[in-house]
Amino acid sequence: MKLARVLASTVAAGVLTVSLSAQQATVTKVAESYVPTPPLREAAHTPDPDRPPQHKFFDRQQLLALYAHSGMRALDTIKTCRELSHGGHEDWIPTQSCGGITAWQVGSIGLALGIGWMFHRHGNHRLERITPWVATGASAAGWTKSVLNIK
Repeated sequence: MKLARVLASTVAAGVLTVSLSAQQATVTKVAESYVPTPPLREAAHTPDPDRPPQHKFFDRQQLLALYAHSGMRALDTIKTCRELSHGGHEDWIPTQSCGGITAWQVGSIGLALGIGWMFHRHGNHRLERITPWVATGASAAGWTKSVLNIK
């Protein structure tokens, strides 16, 4: 066992030495060819005329969609929990407890926000605006199914 430790330590030290010498050679080559350039401060502040102005993620339109989505999810959660307490069965969510359904619904709001944020960061603003409304429609479908007792 002692021989295995010594052998492993020797191999590790050899690998580290080789990688360190390779990095030092690269650093000196890069340092020799480096020529500093002056910072471009004027170019950083000029707006691109082809790109539309950037808006905040939580603007009025996004907040309205978030409130509508949250409200519809809350209605769906309340109706589903009532159905479960009276012997009903949830078909679309993989849990049969009120706590699990509440966690599922809150997680879906976070998921819709995260997907919208991703679209916002990548410049897909139409998809950013559509995402919470699609999620609201899915929740409205679940609520309608619960209210009309559709099997």
